[in-house]
Amino acid sequence: MMVINRSMDYPQLLNALQGEKVALWSCGTCARICGLAGEDNMLKLAERLKDDGVDVVSMQNVSASCLQDRIVAKADMDALNASDTVVALCCDVGAETLAEVIEVKVLNPVLTLGQGSRDSGGTIVLSRSAIDNLPQGVSLPEACRILALFEGPFVV
Repeated sequence: MMVINRSMDYPQLLNALQGEKVALWSCGTCARICGLAGEDNMLKLAERLKDDGVDVVSMQNVSASCLQDRIVAKADMDALNASDTVVALCCDVGAETLAEVIEVKVLNPVLTLGQGSRDSGGTIVLSRSAIDNLPQGVSLPEACRILALFEGPFVV
């Protein structure tokens, strides 16, 4: 699976969405397994954004955002394209794939750290290759700090 986590906290996300019509897009694979996305987390985020004055116009969940045919088959394209911004709760590949098939801006507020796994205790572990190839400018200590600070969904 791809190990991902938030790259911004809730106030930063809220600030980025002020005055926008927002669609939420959630992936049910890696992002859900990492505790960031999935139907429940997306609904909690939508509720909090609405409470804070953001116009959430659509919420959609797909099993795998990295598969363009799944997006095209499952997405309500009219609802996505009626927004100003789509918040993509998925890895960078899923966000890029979504951006290829819709006409509006995609905001991906997560950092994709690379491949990893989940051990029997539920701890998410980066693979050796992911550690060796962290995104540009992200050291292993920084990746650990990000995981520790931003673990879990935007709304706990």
